[in-house]
Amino acid sequence: MQLVNYSLKIKNRYLIQKTNVNFKKGKINHILGKNGVGKSQFGIDLFLGENKSLPKEMKNNVTLISSNTNVPKDITSLFLFEILYKKFSKSKVEELSKMINITNINQSLLIKKLSDGQKQKLKIITFLCEDKDFIILDEITNSLDKKSVQEIQSFLNQYINKYPKKTIINITHNLSDLKAISGTYKLLDNQTIVDYNNHKKIINDYINN
Repeated sequence: MQLVNYSLKIKNRYLIQKTNVNFKKGKINHILGKNGVGKSQFGIDLFLGENKSLPKEMKNNVTLISSNTNVPKDITSLFLFEILYKKFSKSKVEELSKMINITNINQSLLIKKLSDGQKQKLKIITFLCEDKDFIILDEITNSLDKKSVQEIQSFLNQYINKYPKKTIINITHNLSDLKAISGTYKLLDNQTIVDYNNHKKIINDYINN
């Protein structure tokens, strides 16, 4: 997926201006950037699909998983799984659950009583069941315990290997994502998106700029 001469303007302020960027299919495309540069707004813009610079194949074909996307918390995970089985398929839900290591969850507890890591895993499963071609992940490993972060990172490596026709954009400022999840590396800074060949160089520039 290629964006040509892409700009993003919010309230008369350019967050990104006349930038060309290519996101590779079958890869986790990491976008690193500091707070306030427009990472989340960029993800929302891709999800909404209203920007004229976006390719037509993205229209209604994007899943966004962020802090603003949630599953109901006043139901049990058992009930949530039953909903997902009916709406999608039991085999798909069970496959994702096994990959993300949530099969041993206490399904009788209300979701709001689960750990933050378990809630995040349920969210990821729920939205990935939509099976869209373009997936935007916005800070999905932020503020989680180390074990949950590692399991989600491992899951993403497995997922993109199993579904190489997907294009995944991982918006993050968690530097461990870049080390643990193989893919491409981009830095959003000064209203542009710059490509990097490896995670060491982008992390160095991110820390020192």
